[in-house]
Amino acid sequence: MTASEQESESAAEQRIQEWTHAHREDLSQYLLELVEMETPTENPETFDDFFERLASDLRDSGLETDRVPGEETGGRLEAWTPGRDDVDEIQLVIGHADTVWPLGTVDDDPPEIRDDVLEGPGALDMKGGLTQAVFALRALDDLSLEPSLPVHVLVSSDEEIGSPESKSRIIDLAEQANRVFVLEPASGPEGKIKTARKAVGHFTVRIEGKAAHAGLEPEEGASATEELGTVIHRLHELTDIDSGVTVNVGQVEAGLRSNVVAPEARAEVDVRAPTDEAAEAVAAEIRSLEATTPGTELSIDGGFGRPPMEPTAGNRRLWERVQTLGDRLGLSLEGTRSGGASDGNDASQHAPTIDGFGAVGDGAHQTYEYVDLEALVDRVALLAACLHDEPLSTGQ
Repeated sequence: MTASEQESESAAEQRIQEWTHAHREDLSQYLLELVEMETPTENPETFDDFFERLASDLRDSGLETDRVPGEETGGRLEAWTPGRDDVDEIQLVIGHADTVWPLGTVDDDPPEIRDDVLEGPGALDMKGGLTQAVFALRALDDLSLEPSLPVHVLVSSDEEIGSPESKSRIIDLAEQANRVFVLEPASGPEGKIKTARKAVGHFTVRIEGKAAHAGLEPEEGASATEELGTVIHRLHELTDIDSGVTVNVGQVEAGLRSNVVAPEARAEVDVRAPTDEAAEAVAAEIRSLEATTPGTELSIDGGFGRPPMEPTAGNRRLWERVQTLGDRLGLSLEGTRSGGASDGNDASQHAPTIDGFGAVGDGAHQTYEYVDLEALVDRVALLAACLHDEPLSTGQ
């Protein structure tokens, strides 16, 4: 980039910052209104009005929109820069509208703005990120600053349950993308960007034993509960904190009643791994488990549903670009690995991806969930600057 081009970019970034700070109150009010519109994952009908509102706002910034209905979910909303048929690459912005909070939570716990934060169910995860997308695009439109590549926005309604209906579309778009911005919340109140995520697996362990009267003839039975206890211990031994592999038996069911030798037992197991290699290794160990209690049989189903988002060369270069833009905006950005998964895990298999690029705050999925409004202004400016910035070079 020449000196004159750098000067032009610097002027554009300054204009973006001035615009976002001038619209802080609008940002806060918009986020409040989105939080007041409840959209639980399990209530598909709630997304009609929400997506209609979001689509209207994105169209106001010059994008075309399409509402894609779901089969069992609330479907998704897509919005894109018009006239992109002759362009080979896009830049993809991913968000989700669904929350973990049941209908009625807003009535019981109304969102409120106090001091420099907005507290409310779903504010951080992730209606703050959606607010960020709307206002970043609005800033570019108002300032007549063109995104360097056509923008494609996808907002799903099923991320909180693993994106069963939206995943294939996300992958399809990521394959066309020069870069991907995932508007999941930043990590912690420090606002760290998520530059890597672990693979996430789910396994179900089932044990069959033989029932018998626990008082009259216990020797005739084979306790599935006894075997389950052994298996739980062996599973937890697979956790290696230093390597980043964790195995957690989070839910168990066993037996019929206290005076019956248990004929069956079941455990639901969560597994996290930082790399594909580690995921394959721990999955193989889990599947190799065999029953050791006489008379019992053990079966294991499941596997890894989300691949890891690893610090690939492309991901590292995108992160370096974001850091550079942050520096020019006066923002000191730090990166971190997250143990959780998102749509970024899947997108990163196909394009340079940055995650945790959404709102800063704390308490996602918790009763004190909040968004830092001053930081939200900064993150709007950062996203707008990234969308305006030149594409990553071929091979990045």
